[in-house]
Amino acid sequence: MSPALAIPGPFAADIEAREGRPGRAWLRRLPRLVAALCDDWRVTPEGPTWYGYCAVALPVRDENGDPAVLKVSWAGPDQAPEAPTLRAWSGDGAVRLLRHDPDRWALLLERLDERRDLTGEPLDEAIHTIGRLLARLHRAPPPSEVPTLARVSRTWADRLAYYWPAEMPWSPRVRDEVVATCRELADDTDARLLHADLHFENVLAAEREPWLAIDPKGLVGDPAFEAWPVLWNRFEEYAAPRDVARRLDAWCEAARIDRHRARAWARARTVEDAADRLATARGDERDVSVHRFLLDGLPAGS
Repeated sequence: MSPALAIPGPFAADIEAREGRPGRAWLRRLPRLVAALCDDWRVTPEGPTWYGYCAVALPVRDENGDPAVLKVSWAGPDQAPEAPTLRAWSGDGAVRLLRHDPDRWALLLERLDERRDLTGEPLDEAIHTIGRLLARLHRAPPPSEVPTLARVSRTWADRLAYYWPAEMPWSPRVRDEVVATCRELADDTDARLLHADLHFENVLAAEREPWLAIDPKGLVGDPAFEAWPVLWNRFEEYAAPRDVARRLDAWCEAARIDRHRARAWARARTVEDAADRLATARGDERDVSVHRFLLDGLPAGS
């Protein structure tokens, strides 16, 4: 039997806060689950456990001594598309999927360099790296198991049309614009396989290539939908709202994406995220100010 997993305290606290009793029960099972996976897949843990929003990742060695990462996720709709998305990419621009156990929400992945992501690279170079990776990733044929952007964006449109939090810092005109964007741009005849969350921390250094994408959310739809994560992150490096559009234009050029569609989707995702944070009490004053800053830098009709 493999040694017991040491669950990082902040990860356990986040899971308990979000998921309550089911989350605590899962955390109690998690060390046994990881040990069983290590035995079944004949991998040996080495080094401390990493973690993200809803998963732990354990550096391991397989029976041949090759490095890998065992990732186990809390079961949820955002995690379900990860394996089919990685399988479709087959390592072309993204981390390789080595094994998958859907019943235990476990992945065995190629090991990349967790110490180096794009947060430490010059901003212009990081933006171009993300754009070039997406231009490659969008070429993969979309798997049937991955949800569609059309379904997601129609849900957003319906929710915003009927529920607009009183604390939202924009007029109903912005709501109407975003609802129209979600309905008009959702159906794309040239739908592609999307990462849907490719920001600076989701690109790691590797041996076989300089940089590879990790942790896809997986959607099938309009590539212009991908713009928002690169705008939201590394926020402290903006000097003024006009820098938002400049960053977006640089990303669009690298990713070969129409900037008008990208700007429309970025506005929609900014407003939808603000509404969701306010509705679920996940937001704070800083979040609202960030959303306002982004929307000021992405004027409508441009």
